[in-house]
Amino acid sequence: MDGLVFDQENHRYTLDGKKLPGVTTVLKPISTAFYRGVDPAVMEAAAILGQAVHKVIELDILGQLDADMLDYRLLPYYRGWRHFLTTSGFTPQLSEQQLASRRYRYAGTLDLFGRLNGIRSLIDAKRVAMVAPSTGPQTFAYGDLVREARPDLLPPDAPLRRYALQLKKPNRGQEVATWHLHPFTDDARDARVWRSCLNIAHYIQETTA
Repeated sequence: MDGLVFDQENHRYTLDGKKLPGVTTVLKPISTAFYRGVDPAVMEAAAILGQAVHKVIELDILGQLDADMLDYRLLPYYRGWRHFLTTSGFTPQLSEQQLASRRYRYAGTLDLFGRLNGIRSLIDAKRVAMVAPSTGPQTFAYGDLVREARPDLLPPDAPLRRYALQLKKPNRGQEVATWHLHPFTDDARDARVWRSCLNIAHYIQETTA
């Protein structure tokens, strides 16, 4: 997207030189409450593995993945992803795509957008034991980004289905991570939660700059 810059090291987005809050940062109050009490070291290790799984999926979609060279810890998730892909018939159109909204002043990197059974669908891949409640508002936010930045893929009034693709940690000896597709259907609630969090994020940014 023209004018959008992402500083990966600091996980910071700017659009036309102006700092924008990112989707995960905006929803941090919800995710922090959900993971309260979890050992920070465990959280950090899980985040690193989750990022690696996302990269595996991205490279596989691009046709740049050498599965024979994957770390043994990633192989079950790769196989689980491939099983989902072949079983569901999902056709990716966007993967790890950075987008921004000039209208609502935020940015984010969505996981997956494409067609599932011929229907426009946005999917957030999660290597987790439980899907966090922030995922519904998160996928709504990504959907709004696609509508604004890529109307060729998602026109303003077109229906969109939203999901979390949960890839569960494999049991001992299990070679394929099990997966489950969680739908999010309460658009009104997810929109309300997302926009409330975004308003607060903007207020904090404006009053602490």
